[in-house]
Amino acid sequence: MSNLKIRDFTFYSFVILIIGLLLSTVIVFFFLQKIDLLNKKLTCLSNSKNSFLELKMNTENLLSTLNLEDKKIIWIKSIEEFDKQINTLTLEQKNRIGKLWYISKKEISKIDKILENNILQPQNLHKKSILSLQGELFIKDKNSELYKTILSLSRKIEFLLQYQDFIFQEFKKMDIIDKKTINKQIENMKIYSIFSSTIILIIVILTILIINKKITKIEKKLIKSQSNLSKKIEELQEAKLLLNNIIDSIPIAIFWKNTDFKYLGANKYFLNLAGYQVQEQIIGKTDFKLPWNTKDIIKYRKDDKSVIETGKHVLKTEESLLTKNKNRLDIITSKVPLTNTKGEIIGILGIFMDITDIKKMNEELDSKNKMIEQQSKMAAMGEMLENIAHQWRQPLSVISSSATGIKVKKEFEILDDEFLDEAINRITNSVNHLNQTIEDFRNYFKPDKKLTYFDIEECIEKVLFLTQSKIKNRDISIIKNLQKIKIFGLKNEFIQVIINIINNCIDALEEKNKQNKYIFFDSKVNKETNEITLEITDNADGIPENIINKIFNPYFTTKSNKNGTGIGLYMSKEMITKHMNGTLTAKNIEYSYNKLKLKGAKFILSIPIK
Repeated sequence: MSNLKIRDFTFYSFVILIIGLLLSTVIVFFFLQKIDLLNKKLTCLSNSKNSFLELKMNTENLLSTLNLEDKKIIWIKSIEEFDKQINTLTLEQKNRIGKLWYISKKEISKIDKILENNILQPQNLHKKSILSLQGELFIKDKNSELYKTILSLSRKIEFLLQYQDFIFQEFKKMDIIDKKTINKQIENMKIYSIFSSTIILIIVILTILIINKKITKIEKKLIKSQSNLSKKIEELQEAKLLLNNIIDSIPIAIFWKNTDFKYLGANKYFLNLAGYQVQEQIIGKTDFKLPWNTKDIIKYRKDDKSVIETGKHVLKTEESLLTKNKNRLDIITSKVPLTNTKGEIIGILGIFMDITDIKKMNEELDSKNKMIEQQSKMAAMGEMLENIAHQWRQPLSVISSSATGIKVKKEFEILDDEFLDEAINRITNSVNHLNQTIEDFRNYFKPDKKLTYFDIEECIEKVLFLTQSKIKNRDISIIKNLQKIKIFGLKNEFIQVIINIINNCIDALEEKNKQNKYIFFDSKVNKETNEITLEITDNADGIPENIINKIFNPYFTTKSNKNGTGIGLYMSKEMITKHMNGTLTAKNIEYSYNKLKLKGAKFILSIPIK
């Protein structure tokens, strides 16, 4: 070793340092680029989803707007915009919605072709929306070309909206899955980046210190030899100066202490944070003489003691540091033991890196994720409010009709106590049901719903009580064949399910001009499967075969926007399957009753008894 020149040592130290810094910089830059790409994926997915929601809204507006020409232009622009946004998605994301969008675009072409029909000029539409004009023409002249064109247009748009619902569901799935996957990847990249950079820098610093140690030995040998003493000393001093300059140029804090926890030296980065100018000002001092916070110093001392006593490294410890300027920094600290030639521990070497900016970037990322989560919560809240509105319709109708009955009888002076008590009881029960509905739907988003045993027949009687005014007003006969059976589940949700099904049966019967209207209730126990089966059947001629498989889809309805939301049956199936581990299905059936041949829809609920 004595034959090597000091300049060789400094040159090698400088090369090692440059290589280490370059490697650290490349690693950090690589992972930051990866994180940026992953964030862009989230942004592209969010933009595509928002663009699609705008397209869906503009599609719905074609039916309800009075300015068809203007809305058509907006609709076409939103299609073009969504096409652009799709191209920003990943190949996997494109494949998820590609087929659905391909079919949707075929329907869009058909709709666009219909919209080009001259018969849909503003003067023929009489400043009316497509839906309102369709209803008028159906009554006045359903054989007219205008009616047929409007009917074809509305059906194509409804078919397109169904596919757009499917696409929206795919977006929701991608939103949840991709966000979780990408955030996990980002977290891993941050860990790998910090770990890799720290290890490389430790290796570089240890290498430099080892070289520095060897330089010192050479210096002693040169002094003892007294050969070319002045020249060798000058070279050695230059080498040490260069080495110190290299250490001082490293953009991280470096320090080393003896076994008494006193500082033996530090680089300029460290000295600046401590409020000192030169190394001599810090040598011999402990952390308690520095401007650090006392609580932080206790933590530093604990780690120092662990390294000295055990000889084990303390790596990647996240800590805080209060500088001389009272700035609070977040740092990542690593400490390793310093040993002599005999392998004895003579102190510790430590480095720390300022990660305040990195943490700030992480906080911004967390803030963005929280915003996305908040948007999801707001969407869920909107669905819940819509569901509550759907469930409130019947109790509010009962309250309104009961109050009207009281007012009319009072005006004609025929109000008696029996009718008044009955009406007040209906109003009270309906108000209680409204309150319970709020509680039930609030609990719908909680996993800790209370399950109880309840009697099916009692629940059905409660439903019939709540809906008795609608049933009586439409001359519907209720036929019951029920057994006294108790099941384990959510009573109020079960009642809401029955109400939803009954309301659908009542609405279906109301549309049919039949002399005899029936709703049948039948229950039985399957001892082999230990399940209760409840069947609810009407005689409203059944559900069209082309839509029977869609009636449990969210937002699917055959009613007008005023009378239906498409939520009732969907929520009913969700409650039965997810909260009571049962099934809810529907089918068309032909049967006989009182020598009458009847046809209708049958809803079948199968629920485990326990």
